[in-house]
Amino acid sequence: MSSKKTTQRVPAPTKKALSVFDDPSNTDVNGSYTGKPKNKKETPVQDADDL
Repeated sequence: MSSKKTTQRVPAPTKKALSVFDDPSNTDVNGSYTGKPKNKKETPVQDADDL
């Protein structure tokens, strides 16, 4: 058995796509889709129309 640690690589296009979710969005102020509400003290809100 090998004792080497394996690192999982994330391709550059994937990192770029994921960066879209780094900051709160003006179009998703409650954070229901991105999980990042504008007000950092609030928790994301998801209601029936978000499903």
